[in-house]
Amino acid sequence: MLVALLASAGCSKKAGPPQRTEPWLANPSASTNSASGAPHNFRFLSDSRIHFSVPGRKGKVSGHLPLTTGSLALDPLDLKRATASIDVDLTQLSIDADALPEGAPVGDSSPSALGLQWLELGANVTAERRSELSKARFELSSVEGLSAAALDLGATRGHVRVRATVVGTLRLHGFRAPLRTDVLIEPQKVATGAPLRLSIHSAGALLVPQAAHDTMARGPSGFADPLATGRAAYWFGKSARVECELIAEAGPPIA
Repeated sequence: MLVALLASAGCSKKAGPPQRTEPWLANPSASTNSASGAPHNFRFLSDSRIHFSVPGRKGKVSGHLPLTTGSLALDPLDLKRATASIDVDLTQLSIDADALPEGAPVGDSSPSALGLQWLELGANVTAERRSELSKARFELSSVEGLSAAALDLGATRGHVRVRATVVGTLRLHGFRAPLRTDVLIEPQKVATGAPLRLSIHSAGALLVPQAAHDTMARGPSGFADPLATGRAAYWFGKSARVECELIAEAGPPIA
């Protein structure tokens, strides 16, 4: 449940120095222009946010997940060539107890503990099995439908965003399924000399069907409970809706 994943418009045209032909060159320092127009490897930061909700007939369950690690390789002159991967630690899943629908069948478990059981991460599941299923991973395979082909990473004037459709795969609970969603990609304002940063956030909710990843009601030992799954459908629905805001920080430009 990623979660997930990626992660979000255009650029104005100004004349630049004769030896450069990028359509967005602006007026910061030459070093900033050079860095913002070069390919970069980014790492996703821990203050990225991944929020999910599971709407059902009698209400909606919601919560959040932490981003564990993630990387992005991006050429601002050719956004279609971007590659990325994101890992999410499912063992840190947190469900908002105060927002549970009245009568939701959580039994004696906390809402978060019940969510872990559905992911086969309950207290009595073997350590080997929990380790195998403890992470969800999103891998980007293509970027489509760009509102602009390029992005000025060093932009500081107003909002410079690119809208795109990201396409990839989500591995969750041992099952891999295709995923596509719309995102907005936007440079963040940073202090002079600080590393470039990008915000990549949802332009709409990403739907993750539970059936595609075999997530269902389970006991503490991980065994499926079809009857409980049927009863829970009134509260927990069939698909999770995932929204995120990912913050990525650049390393040095790639030579």
